[in-house]
This record gives sequence, C-alpha cells and structure tokens, in this order.
Amino acid sequence: MSGDMVTSDFPDFSHDISKNLKIFTKQAFMEWPDEWTEISKPEKVDLQINKRIRYEGGGQAGQIDQGQSARQKKIYQGHKQTSLQKDYGVELPVTYQQRRYVVKNANFMQQLAHFNARSMKLVKENDAANTLNNGFSGSYVGGDAVALYSASHTFKSDTTTYDNLLSAVDLGRDAMEDALIKAAETKKESNIPQKIVVKKIHYSTQNIFTVPELLVTVKDPESANNTHNVIRDFNIQRNLNHFISGSDDYFLDSQINTRTLQISLPTTFDQYMEKSTKSLIERGWTGQATIFHDQAGTFGSQGG
Repeated sequence: MSGDMVTSDFPDFSHDISKNLKIFTKQAFMEWPDEWTEISKPEKVDLQINKRIRYEGGGQAGQIDQGQSARQKKIYQGHKQTSLQKDYGVELPVTYQQRRYVVKNANFMQQLAHFNARSMKLVKENDAANTLNNGFSGSYVGGDAVALYSASHTFKSDTTTYDNLLSAVDLGRDAMEDALIKAAETKKESNIPQKIVVKKIHYSTQNIFTVPELLVTVKDPESANNTHNVIRDFNIQRNLNHFISGSDDYFLDSQINTRTLQISLPTTFDQYMEKSTKSLIERGWTGQATIFHDQAGTFGSQGG
C-alpha cells in the first residue's frame, strides 16, 4: 500500500455514541419514577427573585347603621418568602477507551445513561424531601423566623401565634384522631376558622403497616369490639416516601398547597468533548429551589 493514510480512513464513532447516549439518558430519565411531586408542587419561575406574598386582614365586618360611613380596616402584607435558585449538575466523562468498548457492548452505554439520569432525578427527590426532613430544625426557617413545623408560628397582622407541630408520639389511632381534630380547629388571625381538611399523609418506612391499618381497614384496628373505623371515612391519600430521613416521622397535608419546588431551569442533558483528555463529557444540569409557605395548612410529627 503506497502513500500515507489519511484521517478519513478511520471512522469517527464519537458522534453516534454521543447521540445514542443522549437518547438512552432521556429515556432513562423518563422511566425513573418521581416521588417528589407528592411532596412539593412544581412551579416554573424565571431567574428574578420570586416572592410569595400573603395578605392578612381583620375579622368579620361590623354592623353599620344607616347613613354611617364604612369603618376602614387596614390590609397587612403577610410574611414574604424568597427562594434562592441554585444550579445542580453532574458530568460523566466517557474516555476514548470506553467509547471503543461501547461499540461492542451496548449495555455499557445504557448503564452510563442510567447513572446520569438517576443523579438528576435524585436532585429533585432530595430537595423536595428536605423541606420535610428539615421541617423541625431551627436552622431552616420561614418568613416568621421559625421552622416549618412549630408551636410558635405568628401572623404578621396581629402577631397571634398558631401551632402546626403534632405531638411526638408513634402514629396510631389516638395520634391520628388528635391530629385531625387539631387540623379542624386551626384558626387564622382574628380567630377566624381556617377550614382545614386533611387530604394526604406522608410517611417513611417505619409506618408502612400502620398507615394502611388506619386508613383502609373497615373495622377499628385498635378496638377490641371492632367498632367502625371512622378515620377511613376521611379518604386520606397515602404517600410512602423513601427520601424522608426520619423513619418515625409523619406529615399531614390539607387542601392548601404548602410546599413548592420552583424550577428556573428544567433538567437538561448535553455533551461536549474535552480536548485535553479526548473524553466525551455527558452532562446533566438543572436550576431549582424549594420553599415552604402557608404553614397553617400542614402538620408534622417526629413520631415516638
């Protein structure tokens, strides 16, 4: 064979591998189950500071005699919550030798894609669950300077306090009964009924048998005479979340949304070639923040 060989004589398979890896990664990301959406409501935001504003006012209207001018009441701005958007990313280098191996073993490519997709899924799972995991800590406070679950919440308009912290006892019939009554008796400022209806319970591994007994069993699971299980009639949804760190913790949510995962950048996957090492970098990244708000609509216990 005469003459020098030219680079066109060697196939460049990096482009095809990159394309296939992207397809595999997106598919793996779609297939990986989401748990975080049961905890936090997704909300798209732009990069400017996003604030939630709650307005609080007085009690019921007073009687006005005919001809008398209306008595004006002041509208107060409630506690503001500001979210700090953060960027999260993972870079998975695929070396030249690995790309050669991929040509012979497609399973290796699929494995790389699953690693990348799983990392980006875990960002949202942990961010959402951390609103509950940090819900009893004074290091993570809301607009009224206390934790998500506290006996010392205040309304900004009249500084009265309210309590969404449940007793630290094991989940059971009595604990659930006390929690439902406490939720029903929740007041707004000026002693106005909040009209809370418990809709969902979030729990971790320790209560995977207790919750179905409380919410599904027709007969009372803790009564010797098998009276009717009235807790079942509330039709409370169950959510076993594997990212709640306290195995005894449980949380009750009402019809009021209290937690939001604000997304400024949806999960994105791309690739680039690192010239110095000739590695193909598979990258995933996202921008998001979690906030909690309307604390009167949720209740939490650290169990017994």
